[in-house]
Amino acid sequence: MGFNCGIVGLPNAGKSTLFNLVTRANAPAENYPFCTIDPNIGIVTVPDDNLNRIADIIKPEKITPTTLKLFDIAGLVKGAYKGEGLGNQFLGQIRGVDAIIHVVRCFTDEDIAHVYNEINPVSDMEIILTELVMADLELVSKRIDSIKKGLRVGKKDISKAEMDLLEAFHTALSNGQCIIDTGLSYEQALMKSWGILTAKPYVIVANISEDDFSQGSHELEDLQRWGAGKGVDVIPVCTKFELEASELEPEERSEFLESVGIVRSGIETLISTCYEMLDLLTFYTPVGKVLTAWTLKKGSTMLDAAGLIHTDIQKGFIKADVVSLEDFLSHNGIHEAKEAGVVLTEGKEFIIRDKDVIVIHFR
Repeated sequence: MGFNCGIVGLPNAGKSTLFNLVTRANAPAENYPFCTIDPNIGIVTVPDDNLNRIADIIKPEKITPTTLKLFDIAGLVKGAYKGEGLGNQFLGQIRGVDAIIHVVRCFTDEDIAHVYNEINPVSDMEIILTELVMADLELVSKRIDSIKKGLRVGKKDISKAEMDLLEAFHTALSNGQCIIDTGLSYEQALMKSWGILTAKPYVIVANISEDDFSQGSHELEDLQRWGAGKGVDVIPVCTKFELEASELEPEERSEFLESVGIVRSGIETLISTCYEMLDLLTFYTPVGKVLTAWTLKKGSTMLDAAGLIHTDIQKGFIKADVVSLEDFLSHNGIHEAKEAGVVLTEGKEFIIRDKDVIVIHFR
């Protein structure tokens, strides 16, 4: 199981370059608005050194990492919620993602036009969020009207709790608030089914220039202050520079990035931030000749994990052997860990821990 994110932003902010950097998909990234018309979709394996550490012990024939599905979506402009630019198409494409990655331009380049002729990342973010708020307000208003119509014709299956939540959303959106900033209680699965955009967690990628790493950037500092005020992560990435570095061998790549002060790739930081933002964990199954990494929500049970692997395993679940990654590695495998008494035998209700190594027994 993986997770999916939509990459969004104004035209020429660097969305497609980021997409290419993460997925190596070579999507068009030209210098004109709406270069991306249909969404580019890519599946990228999530970097995980732990898989190699486990593989060194069990010598699997196949390693299957967990994945991130990325949607690179057409640039957003003012009035998108009313259909300006590619607005309606754009908004429809991001309703189904788990989280949003906002790419915001902080770099200056006379050869790359800014759609509003000014490098102002805070203003750009506010334009984007305003469009999402207005789109949600329209959607919520229509849903409220539909429910009221149902009540007038005597429908009995209308939930008062749903109506109360929608009316609270309507009030917040009318005041220009994103749902995620309201403090209201709701379930992400419900928000996804309704198509609510501003309830989705989001992270900001500040697309900076190579010089900004050494010389600093007022635009980046402004955006970071704005993000801190909202409790949103702002990750500086020089997409152009990192895309060049991605063509190199791992050792050369590290040296190339460190030459401008990049200790950790922005992409690695972005993926780990998405994990934290979505409250995800990773567990591992070394079964036979296959080693697999899986992604689950924190708080999930062993039965959830079994169902993720296969419905037959979930139906026939008997028990599971569970060992922490640390114990698995220090004892050189699950059999030795059992002899040391650090392997747990658990049932359906066991809460999966991050980095657990699991072998499920089923009939």
